[in-house]
Amino acid sequence: MSAIIYTVLKEFFVEVNGHAIKARIMSPINDGKVFVFKISSFYKSKTDSDAYEPASTFTSYANAERHLLQYLEGFQNTLDLGGDIAPGNTF
Repeated sequence: MSAIIYTVLKEFFVEVNGHAIKARIMSPINDGKVFVFKISSFYKSKTDSDAYEPASTFTSYANAERHLLQYLEGFQNTLDLGGDIAPGNTF
């Protein structure tokens, strides 16, 4: 499997329960039509098949940004309601 090199298009820094969370929207160097996002920690969602693999491939920057902000809001809400960080992840 060949490695994919990404360029960081935008970096967000948000505070979740007093902890800094870094999130990025990235695009593969060789494909300007695909955008992905990555955050520094994931939370366990009962509806996800794998908490460590968010559905994060999009075909427009605006779509990626909107989903990233919704994901971060969901992360904040989960912690506010007493949720836990997925095992293996720490702040």
